[in-house]
This record gives sequence, structure tokens and C-alpha cells, in this order.
Amino acid sequence: MKKRIGYILAVFVLCMVGCKQVQKAADVIIQPTAREVYERNFKKDDSLLLGWKNAFELAKRDSLQITLPYSESGIFSEENNHVYSYNLQLKEGEKLIVEVEKQPDSASVFIDFFQMQSDSLKTFKLIKSSEDKQAFLSFEIDKSDFYKIIVQPEMRRSIPFILKIYSQPMYFFPVSGGTNKSVQSFWADPREGGKRSHEGVDIFADRGTPVVAVADGRIGYTGERGLGGKQVWLRDGLFGKSIYYAHLDSIAATSGERVKLGDTLGFVGNTGNAKTTQPHLHFGIYRNSGAVNPYPYIKLTEIQQIKDTSKVVVASVTKNRAELRKGPATVFKELKLLKKNDTVLVLGKNEKWFHIQTKDSLKGYINQSLLKDLSSN
Repeated sequence: MKKRIGYILAVFVLCMVGCKQVQKAADVIIQPTAREVYERNFKKDDSLLLGWKNAFELAKRDSLQITLPYSESGIFSEENNHVYSYNLQLKEGEKLIVEVEKQPDSASVFIDFFQMQSDSLKTFKLIKSSEDKQAFLSFEIDKSDFYKIIVQPEMRRSIPFILKIYSQPMYFFPVSGGTNKSVQSFWADPREGGKRSHEGVDIFADRGTPVVAVADGRIGYTGERGLGGKQVWLRDGLFGKSIYYAHLDSIAATSGERVKLGDTLGFVGNTGNAKTTQPHLHFGIYRNSGAVNPYPYIKLTEIQQIKDTSKVVVASVTKNRAELRKGPATVFKELKLLKKNDTVLVLGKNEKWFHIQTKDSLKGYINQSLLKDLSSN
């Protein structure tokens, strides 16, 4: 009898090990998201799982809006399936960063990134999800468009969090020591009395300031010709973009040379048709389809800091006709007027604005001056 039981157990263990190996092999091909792997821990008809999944589907239809940089702090609710959904506009050349700090760090948080589709329904298509056990996502934007970010914690967890959403430029700043303020002429500015538009940005600096490679690549051309005067063309990858440096005082690179990020290519000047202007670098980026706005590729950005983390989870409205808005500022559209003593769930806080959900499940932002904390009551 004991031998028979031992045999059955051995077969069971082998089957379990085999199933896991088969699952791992299948995952290499299918590449499931961290969310899908997490859902395997529950039965498909588990009511808790179904509620969690339904909350995610509803969040896809949320229309809250933010601008970057954005930060939010709060407490993930153990009792409520809170999902954090944000619509935003991003530009080609930006690198989106979404990160969630939470305690304990072992808690799972799922981040999904969507792009709006060009259909009449304005639906969103999933384009990237965070990896398993990582509350972090980054994505390089190659098309200026509207996007959606959804952040959802695992079930049955009540933990504090800090969410940060911001962008970084895909390229290094092309003028040594320069900042955003150094850019004084922008994409599409009129030229020659409106006969043409500016296909780049002008970055002003002292004559002789080094201009540098914004990425690893190969020098395609160096020389002096046309409106650009002394110029350098850098190729970013074999089939990548062509990067144009013009009006140089002198050139330090040579045609065909391979360069690394930060290498000096030349020095700021005013050659070509810039002889009557102050020394500056004309910086442009070209795809096969033509010139693109280079500013988002190099614009230096900040991360919005959180001074005091919010611990408010329930609050009441203190005034009649309290404005609930689509985003955390008065410039955003009004969604609804709340009444005095209305009770709301607080999802988090962005600077002076609380991110809340009403009893009828409407989400929005309300100024902190219009709420009273009920969390300790």
C-alpha cells in the first residue's frame, strides 16, 4: 500500500514538474504579460479575480487627463479594486517613464500602456506592459499621439505608493552646457517672410562652444555648402534618422567616422546664411519622410517631486457646488458639481489636487481646499 501511494505521489510530482516545464516553454513563444501570469494563480470563475478584471476593463474607458511631469501619492485600497487610468498626449522623440514606489517592494503592481487608434470610437490598443515583478515601464515615442496609462495593484493589498510619470529626451542635448533656455528659435517658425518654415531649432551659445553627438552613429557628411554653411550630418543607425548640425564655426569630425554619444563634432558659429545673427547651432532631424520636430528629442525635463505623501482614503466635500475636474488643474474640463457632505473615496493626491472616486464610480480631481479627511473617523 505504501509503495502504491509513493508511486502515485512520484507520478504526481513528475506531472507537476512536466506541466511547469511545458508552461515555461509555451511562455517563451506566447510571451504573456505580467498581468496574465498573475491571473493564473486564481480560478477563472473566482469572484475576486472577476471583480479585479472588470475594474481594469472599466478603467480603459476612463477619460481623466494629465500633463507631464506628473506624480501622485496615496494608499492602494485592500477593499476596493482601485485602478489608476490617465490619458495624455506624447510627442515623437520623448521617452515615457512610469514608475511606482511601494512598501513592501515585493507587492505587485501592473502597468499597461495604450495608444489611441484612428477609429471613430477612439479606442486604445495595448502596446506595452510592465514586466513581471517590476513596477516600471519605459517606452520611446515614435509617433505624436494620444496615449493611456493604466496602473493597477495586485488584489487584497493595502499599501502606500508613490507614482511618477515623466518623459526624458531620446537624445543627448547637442550643445555642451546648453539648456532648454538656449533654444530661442523653434520648429515651424516662419522664414523669409513666410516663404518657408524653420525645419529645426536654433540653440544659441558662445562662438566656439562644442557641439556633440546626440547618439552613437556614423558621420555621413562634413563640409560647407548652402544655407547651412559649415555642417555635419550624423546617421543614427543603419536605417535610423539623419541628424543635422549647421552654421558651425569649425568642424571636428570627418566623413565616415564612427562616433560615440557626447563626442565633439564641431563648434558653434554663424556660417552660411547666419552671418548676420549671433552664433548658434541649427539642429535638425530627418526621417526618410522628411524633417521632424527635433525639440522633443532634446528637451530636458524634470521629475515632479512629492514633499508629503497622502494617507487620505476617505473624505467629505466641505462646500456646495464643488467642482470635480477631468485633470488636476482648473484648466481641465468640469465633470460634475459635488454637494456639501458628499463622501468620496480618495485614490491619491497630486500636489493640491485629490484624485477621487464618487459613490456612482465617477473619477476625477478636486482641489484639496474642498475636502475634509475622514480616514481616521
